[in-house]
Amino acid sequence: MKRHLILLLFTILIACNSCNKKVKEPKKIIETKQKVTTSTEPKEKDKSIYDSKFLEKENVLINNHKVILTKDEFESIYTHIDSTKTRLWECGSPFEWLDEKWMTKTYGKKNKETGLFPKFNGEITSIYSQNIDFATNNHIVLFDTGSADNNTFEIISHNIKLNKDTTVKEFRSKFPNIEMEKTDYPNEVRFRFYLNNQSDDAFLFYFKDGKLNYLTLWWLLC
Repeated sequence: MKRHLILLLFTILIACNSCNKKVKEPKKIIETKQKVTTSTEPKEKDKSIYDSKFLEKENVLINNHKVILTKDEFESIYTHIDSTKTRLWECGSPFEWLDEKWMTKTYGKKNKETGLFPKFNGEITSIYSQNIDFATNNHIVLFDTGSADNNTFEIISHNIKLNKDTTVKEFRSKFPNIEMEKTDYPNEVRFRFYLNNQSDDAFLFYFKDGKLNYLTLWWLLC
């Protein structure tokens, strides 16, 4: 009899423990669910806003093409040339450092005092095609100035595209840290992106009557 009583108590104890586990389990699930619903994920940065004051030339496309092209690349893209003009750039040119390796190989070492190549005559050829001015040292071709008419400018990293329909208001909303500059013309304003923090070289965006008019890649040479 005593043995049967002990066995009965043992069975009841096991049953109670089993019930307690079943009661506690839903609580654990609820707590876990609460943690998931109350957790906050960091919001992704708005990729339509470019908040830097600097714009590297490698981050810009003109009509889906790079700012600097080899001569062969240029000739395959711009098959129709409207005009060319070769002239002396007295203050030097950006090719002195953008294409330094080829310039050194072709014209010898730079003069340490002037930073120029003594054997180079300083003549640069301007090429006009599709409402865009390019410059070349007969080795690489560099974007100079482009009209917004029939041309598109893109900031690659943020997929921002600018054209003749881009307004000053839209531009300022996409580039909040760029100050608007006045020019010599009352109906024209300008925005400046420096290429880096070590020079004054810059992309300059000009707006006329409230809309994008043209873009130029400006170099401090003199």
